[in-house]
Amino acid sequence: MMNLDDSMKSFRLASRGLFNRFFLVDDPYKNDGWALEDRFSQVEAVLFEQLVAVPHGLVGCAYGIHQPAIRVALGQDFAPVMINREIDSGYWDHPVRELTRDAGLSFVRFFDWDLLAVRDNAYVRVNIDDWSSQPGAVGKHALVATQSVVFRQA
Repeated sequence: MMNLDDSMKSFRLASRGLFNRFFLVDDPYKNDGWALEDRFSQVEAVLFEQLVAVPHGLVGCAYGIHQPAIRVALGQDFAPVMINREIDSGYWDHPVRELTRDAGLSFVRFFDWDLLAVRDNAYVRVNIDDWSSQPGAVGKHALVATQSVVFRQA
């Protein structure tokens, strides 16, 4: 069995490849792109379940919601971060712009800015569970570059 980091990275690649190959359409705003994205989200949930949750015994672990059982850690001492202004709004302009290794993070989902365009799953959307040096950010969602993180089972 693969470790969780390998499973998450495999899921990331499978998810983006599946979307880009079979669900991406030209001019999606005129060609039913939102309906295809909705269908893809259903497939993506099953893909996550079968590639990540089931092999690692993560019972009740559904894609796209806060997953405390999947810890996200920085692979280096710090990384750029975009933190949500509120808890979970569409604004990523919180004044803190650098994430440090002491932040406790858990997985929510992979993220790209345009849901209907080519996907790379360039960011990991995380929940900030604890962060002693930035307590005002605790409970908010944040975006961290995928290549900056590793995944661990809690």
